[in-house]
Amino acid sequence: MKESWINFATVGGTYIDFAHLDLTPWGIKGGLVESKNTEEFIRTNSMPEEADGNWKHVKDVSQSSDGMGGAGIHGDWEYMNLLWPLDFSNPPSEEDYFEAIGAIKVIHPSELYIQNILGAQYFEGKGIYFSGWSTYNHWHKYKEPENHYFLYPEGHIQETNHFLAFYKENSRKRGYIQNAIRYYLDSFSVNSVEMSFICLCICLETIVPGTEQLSYRFRRNLAVLCAETYERGRKIYKNANLLYNYRSKLVHSGMNSKDFDKFELFFEYAQILASRMIIEMLLHDIPRIEDLDKKLTEFGFGQGNGISEGYKKFQGNITTWLKVSEYEIQ
Repeated sequence: MKESWINFATVGGTYIDFAHLDLTPWGIKGGLVESKNTEEFIRTNSMPEEADGNWKHVKDVSQSSDGMGGAGIHGDWEYMNLLWPLDFSNPPSEEDYFEAIGAIKVIHPSELYIQNILGAQYFEGKGIYFSGWSTYNHWHKYKEPENHYFLYPEGHIQETNHFLAFYKENSRKRGYIQNAIRYYLDSFSVNSVEMSFICLCICLETIVPGTEQLSYRFRRNLAVLCAETYERGRKIYKNANLLYNYRSKLVHSGMNSKDFDKFELFFEYAQILASRMIIEMLLHDIPRIEDLDKKLTEFGFGQGNGISEGYKKFQGNITTWLKVSEYEIQ
């Protein structure tokens, strides 16, 4: 009997059913642990004598308060999702699960996170047997993280699914975009909100090659790239300037208590602006950052859509899309 190891993942920080998301580019499917469809899938694909034990294992680990199957129940137990391989003979790796969740966070900045990777033995022709799991730490970045859980506008789910496939195909195509994505996703994994903010600022600074006139080119490039109209460009330009100055104060220890009171405002704006920047970079697909910088210098506010031929805007997360130009920092 052929035997192999496969991975599953549990996901928190969301109120939605992952059954609606198309993660097939990574060879992944998902659904709420509390869904009858998820339970049926696990039981049907288990070794017959292990069906009850496997399902208990999934529920205990995913819904425990510590993510380790211990006593107590997770506050979000009814919203925890399970991700599994589409094909047990060609299963996704751990990296695939983290990349898929990272792709969602690029599109929808949120407190979404992988809590566990569940290991299982797959016996071809018989089924699976869960044999262990790993638990991953997640550090919330907001005082009220539940207000920043992953949600999607129902009317835009197909746009999100199409963009996920586009992301999978193109996210590693250009070095400068890959670099921006790396810093953006690093911001979710560090155990410090200040360092997380710095990671987001570094991500945003990848919009400028070199350091000459960094402050000016930083805010102008972002405004041209991310604004649909002249007025929205002016607002992004103003907000990006405030963001850059705030980052400089934080790095150079010039913060006072009043400045720290606004930290979450600046943090959220840095997060949604970085998300939008990466999405626009991917859509335009300019080969080099120097080429993109040249085009951004030539164009004005509201003209960013003309940077590349065949550009089609993405509004899968309409709330974030509007916040980029409507956000009030002060």
